[in-house]
Amino acid sequence: MIVFNDLKHDLLEPSGGILMAPTTFAATLEAHGLYSTKQFVLRLSPRVHELVDALASGDFGSHGPADLIQAYSTYIHETIHWWQHVGSTAGLIFSLCYPAQFSSSLEHLQKAIAEIGPKKSLKRWADDALRHGTAPSPEAIAEANIAVNNALDIEFYKFFAHSPNRSSELRQNQHFENVGHSYRIAYGNTLMALLQSCDLAPDSLPDPERWQAEFDRLMLTRHEGFYHGSPITRGDVGLHAIFEGQARFIQLQFLAASGGPSTCAAYAADGYLSGIYVDAFTEFLRLSESEWPETIDSPLVGLFLLICDLSINPTRGFPLDIERFEDFISDVDPGFRFALLCQAAREHPEVKQAIQAYSSEEYAFVSRILTDRCGYDDPLVALRAVIAVSETVAGQALMAEWASFEYSTGNLPIRVMTSHFMDLCRSKLTHPHFFCWAGKALALGHTTQVFQELFLRHLSLFTDRADTQQIFTRAFAGREDTALKRMLDTFMASTVLYDLTFQWVLRDGPFHYDFQSLTGNVQNEAMETWAKNGFKAAFGHHPDDFEQLT
Repeated sequence: MIVFNDLKHDLLEPSGGILMAPTTFAATLEAHGLYSTKQFVLRLSPRVHELVDALASGDFGSHGPADLIQAYSTYIHETIHWWQHVGSTAGLIFSLCYPAQFSSSLEHLQKAIAEIGPKKSLKRWADDALRHGTAPSPEAIAEANIAVNNALDIEFYKFFAHSPNRSSELRQNQHFENVGHSYRIAYGNTLMALLQSCDLAPDSLPDPERWQAEFDRLMLTRHEGFYHGSPITRGDVGLHAIFEGQARFIQLQFLAASGGPSTCAAYAADGYLSGIYVDAFTEFLRLSESEWPETIDSPLVGLFLLICDLSINPTRGFPLDIERFEDFISDVDPGFRFALLCQAAREHPEVKQAIQAYSSEEYAFVSRILTDRCGYDDPLVALRAVIAVSETVAGQALMAEWASFEYSTGNLPIRVMTSHFMDLCRSKLTHPHFFCWAGKALALGHTTQVFQELFLRHLSLFTDRADTQQIFTRAFAGREDTALKRMLDTFMASTVLYDLTFQWVLRDGPFHYDFQSLTGNVQNEAMETWAKNGFKAAFGHHPDDFEQLT
């Protein structure tokens, strides 16, 4: 077994900084790797790429074993971010919000621009028209307001879910209604986009239209969290801290089990247990009334990772219907769930030592205790519900597209992400402990063929390469290169249209075009022309024709 204690920041710390919520998730505060939620791509530094490629090809002679292991830990960290976004219910809703913002408002945007012409931003036009009464017609202001409010409510949801500790900033925005409203719009629009884009039967998932009367009731009775000006009850950590803490501790458990330092003190001394990467863990210790463990493979760390897994996998709203609308926020908000689950661990101290073997039996046992105490569904119930949808006629058609990568082009990103979510749910149902504690499961010299196959099956769909920032699709067994290339081109074309539409609706000033991730070049006139023509095809006006409002 390789034993090493020389931890290298250029191999373990792969991020692009703490960026504004909520588009990127990174493994560190330096520039060596990144997971983007707008392009759904895993990025690594050239050095980490080199070492991971060497490890995959069996080229052990050209590099130090410790360097290979540390680089691979970063690769695992970023892959965890892919799993979080495509394999958890909170992550999928968060990820699909971006395309849902477009699809839910497309018709309203087309009607609005037909009435008012090309004005940017649409939000500024709508605000000015309401203030001065200058709208050309009631229909124009109505269509513009629906599109703007949908976009803003979804942004508010993402902001709160990502960083609830910054919720006071939401109260300062005149367009913010309340947390419950933002969550309802995000869930409702995303569900409708998912149902329509994947051709699923309306009764295969919850019906957001049925929710309206219940949420209206909560608003009229001034139930906390559901009326304008309501106090905001929140957890102190959200998706950002939970995702980064989960990925970091899984990474460190892989290192420790693969010959690296075993003590938390060793990683803390080198700076790997600080900032956003430890915020959720310290909150877990505080709420569960626990002390810092001595080792990184402590049962307490295993419990923390299980609570992270339960926190980011709410069941109500999606895939199960809402039963008690008063509990909607505490049922689905990851930060709220995290706090309640940590408190449940305090009330059941036996769970603090229950995770010894990191097994599926321990996962089921501890999950049952914690979810029962909080009134949450067992996580396996939601997995079975998703799998049941994948086995309907429409679900089977979608999974056939996943198997071949021959996707229908309509709203392709939603079809791609949903099909990958369904496949990951299949794997999680039989191996929930692997996805919860992947670091120990993948430890070099200790992993199994089953775990290796699971990891390879669920690698991120898109990645960059050592010599360019351009996005590529991984080579997947059983998929033709032409299908992979066609899927990538359509997927990225859609994200470009989403981005330009988002800029039009909410961003003042001229349009910005950045295609480095698509072409590898900072500037690309042909790509800019192509993007502008795509926007004109959708909305009837060329971006260069827009009047910039001030």
